[in-house]
Amino acid sequence: MNIIAISFLILLLFNVIKGEFVLEKFQQNLYNEDYKYLNWTFNNKRIVFLSLDLIALLCLLLAYLLNTNISIPMILISWFFYFLESCRILSLKKIEISKGKLILSKRIKRIIITLSLFYLFPLVLYLTNYESGYFALMIEGVFSYLLYYLVWLVKILNKPLEKLIDHYNFEKAKEKRNRMGKLEVIGITGTYGKSSTRQIVNTILSESAPCQATPKNLNTIHGLITTINNYLDEREKFFVVEMGSYKSGEVSAICELAKPKYAILTNIEAINLESFGTMEHSIAAKFELIESLDQDGVAILNQDDHRQVEYEIQSNCKKIWISIDHEADYWATDINYTKEGTQFVFHDRKTDLTYTVETKVLGKHNVYHILSAIALAKEVGIEDEKIKRAILKLRPLENHLELRNYGYMHQINNTHRSNPQGAKNALEVLDLMPGEKVVVTTGMQTFGEKCNEINHIFGSQVAKVANYVILIGEKSTKSVFRGLMESGFDKKKVYIVNRVHDAYTLLQEIKTKKEIYALFESDGDLKD
Repeated sequence: MNIIAISFLILLLFNVIKGEFVLEKFQQNLYNEDYKYLNWTFNNKRIVFLSLDLIALLCLLLAYLLNTNISIPMILISWFFYFLESCRILSLKKIEISKGKLILSKRIKRIIITLSLFYLFPLVLYLTNYESGYFALMIEGVFSYLLYYLVWLVKILNKPLEKLIDHYNFEKAKEKRNRMGKLEVIGITGTYGKSSTRQIVNTILSESAPCQATPKNLNTIHGLITTINNYLDEREKFFVVEMGSYKSGEVSAICELAKPKYAILTNIEAINLESFGTMEHSIAAKFELIESLDQDGVAILNQDDHRQVEYEIQSNCKKIWISIDHEADYWATDINYTKEGTQFVFHDRKTDLTYTVETKVLGKHNVYHILSAIALAKEVGIEDEKIKRAILKLRPLENHLELRNYGYMHQINNTHRSNPQGAKNALEVLDLMPGEKVVVTTGMQTFGEKCNEINHIFGSQVAKVANYVILIGEKSTKSVFRGLMESGFDKKKVYIVNRVHDAYTLLQEIKTKKEIYALFESDGDLKD
């Protein structure tokens, strides 16, 4: 096997490693909807443009242009830089805070097939004309370097096919949904808490009758179509649909297909406004769910969210309000957190009924979610004993204030898409725990220009609760550190590390007779 053939094999391995990373980013950024992916590439120029495979490509270019005795050394040097760039990408996958791993959906598989045609072209060129080896290798290197934008081009090339497939799948899902006329659909939307509320509602409704919920991350119109076609059984009585809202009209499109009778609006926060343009448009997009309801529909709303209270709802559906801060249709008092979970007293205004609710899940926000689920359960006629039994069965979603016990050290894992309100709720839970309190964080990195402001506020909030702070990544946590220092936190009790592994090591080295409660707060799974 000659050096050209070996180089193609090395590039194949490199493209597999880089391709997985690039496709992961492409998928996380909604396949470039509203230019999210292209914006990500422009905001991460060092990763996209200043990569080591650029040097490798220059070596291949020299090998082609010179075509002398220096060509082979140039190719060997390119191997070295492809190896280094592979290591860099693998390191990024471990250290970077990621929203999730690549999901090999049918759409991604089609993109991979089309991408493969680009990479096969130089190989076919070489196999049909061995004298073109250096040129073919250089073209392969160009495609490898431009992979971030080649994926975007492939999406454009695949668009006609994707439209045909989407239309077929939509019509298939629409026909199936129309056949299920007695299906009672519960729509859930909001800025935060959709997944947790979906899980809680699904658990409670399942106590009474067959119930299906949209799977994890399938909260778009495409996700709904997939769920109806592949998961929804025609014997189901209830269907719980999580509805993501990234721009105006998306929730309406989901409602047109799902036809919800019940709706839960968790909360409305001033986040992702770049997608909506204004706060007013963002609020209206959330209320698309409520306003899709017919007169016999039921909307469950949060009375403690002033944006929901102030909005003029253009629907004659029944409105039910839940609250923690005020008396409402259903409200909670006497909230108490322990390492075993949460306890509160539930109140029903209509019947004057009160009873104690116990659950393994933590956090004030989860009390809101549970109240919404109870309100819904009572509307569909589920008995209170079944409701309480189901709530006791609840377990936290993975990385949503998930309490893990490791001897004397208790980890509160809140590493699923951290946001300002969720982080504040997590600190409230930590504050009520006994023992030494430690916050381990990377800061919040997914809020664009607001990151510094949000992290600065978070740092000042941490200072009021934590005994120790471990910051992962000096650059990404500068604003958190500044917030800590300006709030008078002891600098000697702040540790800055580069790896998650180092944070665990530090936790073991904290000398205390008390148990340690460590809150892990980040934008995604913390991986070493």
